[in-house]
Amino acid sequence: MKTYTIRLDDRFFELLEDLSKKTKSPKSLVVKKALLLYKRELEKQEMLQNLIESARELADDPENLKDIEELEGTVTDGLG
Repeated sequence: MKTYTIRLDDRFFELLEDLSKKTKSPKSLVVKKALLLYKRELEKQEMLQNLIESARELADDPENLKDIEELEGTVTDGLG
């Protein structure tokens, strides 16, 4: 395990202390969880951006629209 020292202004130091007390967790655990949540948020944003780019690429090519229309007709095949 490695040690890393950071400087926090009063506002963030108090926030860290408050969260530590509320969760009855060590400050290091609060920071670890915050980093994991931030990482997850960045991954979600990246995934959304990839989906948007893919949708734009699909929309720009009329052949893709034909394929999508064909697939839409098969979505409910065998159901019912």
